[in-house]
Amino acid sequence: MKRAITESCPDRRYPVVAGLYQTAFPPDTSGGAAAATVLDREAAVPESLPAAELENVQLLPHRTALLEHMPTSATAAEFGPGDGSFAESIVRITQPKTLYLVDQWASDGERQAVKRRFSEHQGTVHLRDAEPITVLRDADTDSLDWVYINSSHEYEATLAELRESQRAVTAGGYIAGDDYKIVNGVIPAVHQFCAETDWRLASLTLETHDRRSYALSRE
Repeated sequence: MKRAITESCPDRRYPVVAGLYQTAFPPDTSGGAAAATVLDREAAVPESLPAAELENVQLLPHRTALLEHMPTSATAAEFGPGDGSFAESIVRITQPKTLYLVDQWASDGERQAVKRRFSEHQGTVHLRDAEPITVLRDADTDSLDWVYINSSHEYEATLAELRESQRAVTAGGYIAGDDYKIVNGVIPAVHQFCAETDWRLASLTLETHDRRSYALSRE
């Protein structure tokens, strides 16, 4: 429900959404605590990325265009693929050697529907019904060429996934993700991650009515 709220509300309604978010998910619950943390923007989160780090950021029209800049014939993972619609674009555009789709599907029926969607790519696309952070922690070092994070979008969870991704993604690879917008925790998580590591914003998509994506690379 929280994810649906953040994904469906335009950025200009953020003040209203923030109030509703705190009301719907009060701080005395685990979900409410996470929401309050995001809305308060913890002191550890930089106010913005340094101007020098933004000089070479590539602006792209939409996340499909972002895929055209990802490694081809690679080993990749999407965390939180849902029904697999964006994963279809990943397969079509990047032609991966291996693509892991990691999610906690609400039912076996949903999982089977995704499996059928990629029935022609059984040797390439592999489904994992698990928490993204668990899979990332278990992944071998430098085992992935790039990842696309599209899971909880909450600040703490996204930051944890970014931190684990940097170990799993090989040198020269990319950490990409969805929902780079103000009403959730992705922007503060990405900015804090960049502040504490040598990863920098490489690309950003500029959809008007859709969810913006980002890609990070090492300096």
